[in-house]
Amino acid sequence: MRLRRALGIALSAALGAACSATGTTTTPAPAPADPLALVGISDLDPSPTVVEFALTAREADKDLGGAKLSRAWTYNGAMPGPLVDAKVGDELVIHFKNELPEPTMIHWHGIRLPIAMDGSPSSQKPVPPGGTFEYRFKLRDAGLFWFHPHVRTDVQIERGLVGVIRVAPADPKEQPSVDEERVLVLDDVRVNDDGSFPTYLDDNAKMMGREGNTVLVNGVRDARIALRPGAIERLRILNAANGRFFNLKIPGVRFRVIGTDGGLVESPYDVDTLLIAPAERYDVVFQVPSTPGTLPLTSQPYERGHHTGELPPLPVATLAIAGEPPSVKRELPERGPAVAKLPAPTGEAIPFALDEGTNAAGDLIFTLNGQVWPAVAAARMALNETRVLEITNKSEMDHPFHVHGAFFQVLTRNGAPEPANRIANKDTIIVPAKSTLRVATRFDEVGAWMVHCHIEEHAEGGMMGEILVGDAVSHAH
Repeated sequence: MRLRRALGIALSAALGAACSATGTTTTPAPAPADPLALVGISDLDPSPTVVEFALTAREADKDLGGAKLSRAWTYNGAMPGPLVDAKVGDELVIHFKNELPEPTMIHWHGIRLPIAMDGSPSSQKPVPPGGTFEYRFKLRDAGLFWFHPHVRTDVQIERGLVGVIRVAPADPKEQPSVDEERVLVLDDVRVNDDGSFPTYLDDNAKMMGREGNTVLVNGVRDARIALRPGAIERLRILNAANGRFFNLKIPGVRFRVIGTDGGLVESPYDVDTLLIAPAERYDVVFQVPSTPGTLPLTSQPYERGHHTGELPPLPVATLAIAGEPPSVKRELPERGPAVAKLPAPTGEAIPFALDEGTNAAGDLIFTLNGQVWPAVAAARMALNETRVLEITNKSEMDHPFHVHGAFFQVLTRNGAPEPANRIANKDTIIVPAKSTLRVATRFDEVGAWMVHCHIEEHAEGGMMGEILVGDAVSHAH
């Protein structure tokens, strides 16, 4: 048995032997625990190509900003759950047990795998309380992926059920040269004064998705991120929030985007602010300022609908710059590995229209092609066929649209071609209000693959459907 620990986010604080005032060598004190360190997993298989571990969904008490501890739902007692480190070609074997008071399952977001392992209502029955399930699949793509429930998703993710998988490329030379690498899981949570989770969902929370009163970075409130002056820092960022868009900014610093959902991009590009919708991942590098001190990491106002652009900046974390600069000078990466462009699409485009409204009872609903899940008619396409998905947002707000089981590449935005140097493999994308995106996708596994808005309250409110690939049938009806 060996321990695979979360790499890249522990502080560089290894202590050497300490000497007392009399010159006597003493036993060094243990390094202080990094509150931002994500827990790892115990690998049960000695094979270098198999990562096998136990994963239990269970309750645990967590400090989420209330006067009392909150009874969170966790993977292996951690919120967020473990960071699983593996490489392309590895087989993952997960022995899952549900110790929660209600059914759940695990969706492996962004990972291409057989449909039986996808962990969605279209592919699997929920695991009951006390039940178990073995997930087993091979990792085919490098990148940062994550896992979460697909049962009462809005409630179960909000209560803490999130974990991360970092998949390294088979060729280590494809990794950019940096001084530090950190995985950041951004989230927010709303708890009552007594630490309990609100059970009533008002119309604002239904419309915008639950936006919490506490921002969390790797499960920590008021997070401080330690950086070395002048270092080249790599941040691999997941937005695990139910509804909040993070529009990240560090004053005086530009982010260089080197990757997104499906791994590294061929042509990195610079941005002053980094917009990340729920479920998206971004891989960025930047050079830390050379002057010691602190800088705020904030989320800047962004108009995603209903006057959200008028809100004030939101504090996310404090960057604490201290210590010695790196001894080796590195440069920001200029190029990434080649991204294979999908073949030319065939056949007619598959339409997905996103909208919102009210039902006969006056309740707020979210629709896909004019219907509410599970009444949404399934689309169908052939195995290994490249098709266009035409995603039209008829509503007054942005929707992050997610496709299970495959990556897609943007072709046009409101009729304008996507620049050739921006080709990227995505599984979740922002579809702005009153706009149309055309994306190309191809599935290489038969199955009933779900598509939905990844504002969790919108998916649960009806904005969800399926693409049946090959001779697949759905298990959701």
